[in-house]
Amino acid sequence: MLGVGGFKTAHPGFLTLLSAPETPLGSRPRQKVAVKRPFYKKYPPGSSKNLINFLIGRYTISDELPKLFREANVLYWARALLTFAYEYIDHCVANSSETPPFHIPRLRFVEAGLALSHDHAQPGHKSKSMTMPRAGYLVEELITDDFIKYIHNMDCNPMLDPYEVGYEIAAFLACTQHIQYAKTGGLAFISDYQGGFEILSDPQVLTHPLVNNGKDVFGDGNIERAVSTFEKEHNCNKYCKWSGFKLKIYEAAKRGTETETDSAQDALE
Repeated sequence: MLGVGGFKTAHPGFLTLLSAPETPLGSRPRQKVAVKRPFYKKYPPGSSKNLINFLIGRYTISDELPKLFREANVLYWARALLTFAYEYIDHCVANSSETPPFHIPRLRFVEAGLALSHDHAQPGHKSKSMTMPRAGYLVEELITDDFIKYIHNMDCNPMLDPYEVGYEIAAFLACTQHIQYAKTGGLAFISDYQGGFEILSDPQVLTHPLVNNGKDVFGDGNIERAVSTFEKEHNCNKYCKWSGFKLKIYEAAKRGTETETDSAQDALE
């Protein structure tokens, strides 16, 4: 096992596709991949559910497939939101009279796909060619870098301290949250940023209650409260504050001098 998250287990695997695509996933035979499955925690009868020690429980295929499709959907939308943020960044840089005083990290989310394992049709079945799905998997590119948690799912600021490896990436990703939040009109942004130095995995899309309309669009990790309180909780960093991005400086960042307050007022105007 590669690891256990809050909702999925990750296992090492190999992927060979009959027709190799141009995308990184499956582009070569026996490619090393991460194979992920949803799970639930099984505790001994009568024990507290806060225990660290638990057994891995697997869902029935009828419950597992909707969860996998939802995970794939979250990854699909996260890739779109991150691409949107980069397009905005590139547009601002190209149209600014000054060069940003920092390096812009270039990251992307893993290529991924859903895989189904099938049992052979039972004897006497109407069609011998038909099979029944037995289990489902989310197959992803394998991240070989050190795996780093940049931003927690319930936060809109870096988990890392400035002296820790990966902090600059975490601060930049917090700025992409700011861009996504601002340019969607406060409706959505990516959270739970984690992965390597170039490739990210296991994101969560957080949305305003107006987006969900009472439906579970992005799964259990969609903490709607985080969107409603973004402007109070987000601390603008050097990326957010660069004038070329034309971002509003939120209240959580305005704790210092009158100069900071004046800058925020200028941004509002």
